[in-house]
Amino acid sequence: MLQFFAKILARLAALKYRRRIEEALALHHRGEVRRDGLKLISWSTRLEVEWYARDIHPWDRADPDGKRASLFVHQSMVDTEGAIGRLFRLLPEIDVIAVTIREQGSNNVIMAGMVHRSAPIPDTNLSLGMQLRQRGLKYYSDGFRFEPLTSIDEPCSS
Repeated sequence: MLQFFAKILARLAALKYRRRIEEALALHHRGEVRRDGLKLISWSTRLEVEWYARDIHPWDRADPDGKRASLFVHQSMVDTEGAIGRLFRLLPEIDVIAVTIREQGSNNVIMAGMVHRSAPIPDTNLSLGMQLRQRGLKYYSDGFRFEPLTSIDEPCSS
């Protein structure tokens, strides 16, 4: 029931946002007598967000290199999926999120892409990595470590 009200509130917020855009396009506020302003056909709001991936938990840092790298990959994917979901839930006016995730220390881009709100929700039977790819994120990983993306692959420019 709570989720139902949250969806209604999100729709109302998006409607209010659209009305503010239409208000900005209205010409009669500039002293014109006519009320036929610029007609809004479509709109989209894009958010660019970039963050550093968290390091693994301190108690896992004594594990062998391969296990630490694998934990880092998994944790980064879980964090990214959670952050994207929260961004869309808390910012209902956002239609597209350009995401860039960097590795601390090296500053290498390890994941990047454009995530669209309107895109179908990925199949939960797929692995988390495949779900992220379906959402529009790009990364190179064998499951044990990330390979850096090139600047061409990054959606956000520094």
